[in-house]
Amino acid sequence: MKKTLFIWLLMITTMQITVAQTTTITGSVQDEKGSPLHYVFVADDQSQDAVYSDSLGNFTISVHPDSKLKFGLPGYRDTLVNFDQKAASLQVVLRSGSAGGPSGSVSTKSTVSDALDIERPTENGIADLPGHKKGNVHGNRYLLDDFVHGYLINTSDVLVHNPNYRFDYDKLGGVLLISKGDKSIIETSADQTKTFVLYSNTDERFVFERVLAIDNAHYVQVLASGKNYKIYKLIKTKFVRADYVNNGVTSHGNDYDEYLDDADYYVFDVQANQLKKISLKKKSIKDAFAKEADKVNKFISDNSGDINDAYLSKLGDYMNK
Repeated sequence: MKKTLFIWLLMITTMQITVAQTTTITGSVQDEKGSPLHYVFVADDQSQDAVYSDSLGNFTISVHPDSKLKFGLPGYRDTLVNFDQKAASLQVVLRSGSAGGPSGSVSTKSTVSDALDIERPTENGIADLPGHKKGNVHGNRYLLDDFVHGYLINTSDVLVHNPNYRFDYDKLGGVLLISKGDKSIIETSADQTKTFVLYSNTDERFVFERVLAIDNAHYVQVLASGKNYKIYKLIKTKFVRADYVNNGVTSHGNDYDEYLDDADYYVFDVQANQLKKISLKKKSIKDAFAKEADKVNKFISDNSGDINDAYLSKLGDYMNK
């Protein structure tokens, strides 16, 4: 266990050093008529950094100074673009057609199956999959209501993307599901997928990593990441069957099945190589960032409201400045 934790901490530290050498680029993508393009896959050609453009065609990505950006969208030509680090914004126009390779496929691997050694059909019936709820069920076994755009990084550090595939995360089983173009569903093997990124239908970005020091059966959500700290959320979902009872006099329980979510939160101090579990309380947060007491106290003083995922994400960004 100690050896595994040390290796994981070393990998995180190495990754943060790489991140520190990047620069942030913002821009927009449109077609030849000037209309914004949604779900354009934008990737750094020398790293694992990638994003999708939003409904207005806008994007923000961290890239290495000597990299180029790759743009891909089905129905348009794949485009490789140089960028000026001093420019305020990057404007990109994609032309229709498929010259230069498979349209929209700009990643190192063109299909998920090419990059994963193991894939197997899902063991769940189609009625239990995202978008196919059956019966009177409250809550959600899955992160999102339907399959969405995304990509993954396998354990060989290859960024895997296919524009025809959609993804969702099974919170109960800790499994990343992939919906293929032929309507079939596969489960990715935990020992083949290190990180995955999902984009909801409202352009909300979800990043998940395999962190054995926290849980060896489920992925953890990354709420914040930087050179100083990472903040993680472990989603714990359980299934509770209907337990309604009516004896003619009194009744109790629920007449529906339900998926209930709970969560644990962690702060990883990159410089100190320390992982600490926290609660959603100010005192716990202050303890986690005790070595920068003045800074965390200022954030807490300036930011009122509920301590939730959005609060922790904002806190992580602030503490990494």
